[in-house]
Amino acid sequence: MAANVVCDAPVERRLPAPLWWVVSSGVLLLMVFAGYTTWSGVWAKTGVHLEDFRTYLAAGQALRDGAPLYEPGAARLPTIAGTFKYPPFAAEVFLPLTLLPKVLLPLVAVLVNLFALVLVVWVALGRQGYAADHGRVAATAALSALALPMQPVLLNFTVGQVNLLLLLLILLDLTGRDRWWTGAGVGVAAGIKLMPAVFVLYLLAARRFRAAAVAVGAFGLTVAAGFAALPAESAKFWAASVVDPARITGSTDALAPENQSIRGALARALNIPDVPSRIWIPVAAAVALAALWTAVRAHNRNQELLAVSVTGVLMVLVTPWTWTHYWVWFIPFFVMAACAAHRTRKWRPAAALTLVYLLLFPWRVGTGRDGVPLVGLVILPEHHPPALQAAAHALYVTLAAALLILAAAHPTWLNPPTTQPAPAPAIQTQPHGRGSGG
Repeated sequence: MAANVVCDAPVERRLPAPLWWVVSSGVLLLMVFAGYTTWSGVWAKTGVHLEDFRTYLAAGQALRDGAPLYEPGAARLPTIAGTFKYPPFAAEVFLPLTLLPKVLLPLVAVLVNLFALVLVVWVALGRQGYAADHGRVAATAALSALALPMQPVLLNFTVGQVNLLLLLLILLDLTGRDRWWTGAGVGVAAGIKLMPAVFVLYLLAARRFRAAAVAVGAFGLTVAAGFAALPAESAKFWAASVVDPARITGSTDALAPENQSIRGALARALNIPDVPSRIWIPVAAAVALAALWTAVRAHNRNQELLAVSVTGVLMVLVTPWTWTHYWVWFIPFFVMAACAAHRTRKWRPAAALTLVYLLLFPWRVGTGRDGVPLVGLVILPEHHPPALQAAAHALYVTLAAALLILAAAHPTWLNPPTTQPAPAPAIQTQPHGRGSGG
């Protein structure tokens, strides 16, 4: 009696794709994008539209001109303290922007973010086993249209940030088929914005040692590229305390509601502007251990999208200073929850998803510097009741904690496995007789 080895069969799920749904979802995305163009016009009048994108462009130009990037008073970048906040390799990445016609740069910034958002949703659907058909196209358009107005996503479009691109790079790198170069995307992302180095911890905890080594190697290459092009500037950047929040904000004050990290939440709860490391780091370490356990368990169950998304939430939580636009890592959870609500056809998941979406919606709550509209409940101004304001200022940290708990308690609800065991082969018996050997 011989036994055959049976491999797991990939799941191919399908989403509804009637013509009216495909067309209407595409129209919805176009309408939302048209609404964004109106919104961006409001910001353009204040002079701060694509503010971060202009910093990237200035960094690339400084590289071409041989100007300093990290010397306060000498660097002339349009950012806090006039200095560059990212590693030197990032300036090399932004260098090609200086070769484009200036009139096209705003369009490029917006379209690249839109492209990244749509691809993130497409990949998140695919990693849940949904077939690349008309149903997935329609769902991608509809969910992208709904995701764009969420406050963290909208701000990435408005200020011209790179968080959506880094999210896409990491999802493509870690949630697809394991290849020899898997991990390189994490290393390159960390070379641009340091924070994704947290994913190396996940790769080590999940015993994906080759991917972890590739990530470290790729990151090392980005550091070497920085020293090759900018030796003096690279020495200044890496000699300084790269984890110092003042490098990002110009201040150690963590009380601002824009700081949606564990450190920021503790600073506001304890009313300590510069909350000591001995307080917030142990809390962050405990959260990291719990999140990594959840991520590794999801990885072992072939729920890689959930594992990587949990690690992304952890990354943003433990960063010393977390701007609200870092929280694009809500997008994979939004896609997973929407799919789960569709599968279950129950009102409670749909109601919970709707409530969270409304909490993330860019409600206008006031007016900031230069007449910029303040949007998002998370930055609720001071004239509201203290209890309501405290809850609002802890909103993203609270939602992140709830997502981590949900991922630990109901991982299959969020991200059903993308493979299913194939049926065992039937055991055939041969009757005794001539030639049976019996």
